[in-house]
Amino acid sequence: MAASIESLKGEIRQGIAMNNLFRVLLPNLPGASSRQLNLLCKTTSMPGRQIMTTERRIGLQMQKVANGYAVDDVSMTFHSLNDYGVKNYFDNWMNMAVNNETLEVNYKKEYTHDVIIQQLRKDALVDLGFNFNIGPFNIAGDIITPDQIAYTCVLQDAFPTTVSAQEFNNEQGGTSETTVQLSYTNWNSRSGGFGDIASNITRLFS
Repeated sequence: MAASIESLKGEIRQGIAMNNLFRVLLPNLPGASSRQLNLLCKTTSMPGRQIMTTERRIGLQMQKVANGYAVDDVSMTFHSLNDYGVKNYFDNWMNMAVNNETLEVNYKKEYTHDVIIQQLRKDALVDLGFNFNIGPFNIAGDIITPDQIAYTCVLQDAFPTTVSAQEFNNEQGGTSETTVQLSYTNWNSRSGGFGDIASNITRLFS
């Protein structure tokens, strides 16, 4: 039976999710704040997950059964400013994994951090022009209450594996961007926010 117009109106009254209402929350690193990056992220994506299967004979039938999962890397693109803070941040993070001077490779726990990607509802941002730190985490320029967050995704043990090359040309008015690829162990999600934002951010990034 086809849904009525009134039923459809009732469903979408809460609003349709907009793909330009999002934010990323990156960790502060030793000597590098994430405040600028959280504001300059131009594009990113929520990761997917694929269930890996194998075929097994059950009686006379061949059936697929789950035997694991696979996740894709997440790409983020940032506007670059004249201080090149975005590139310096990710260069510093990559250097924590493989030291560019000594060529030493560090233990994974020394360079991985959780990264948060959130889908926001309309009218979620309230710009108050301040910033403060909770542990290694930086909240800057806005207050987002849990009811203004539609969906939260946490990339667990993330770290950058690729930072894009910076291309230059003679065209007028062109802007510079930095694209980064993040690898991670797994991701988890929840609808909405984390309840008490301070205690949960401290829990996630401690």
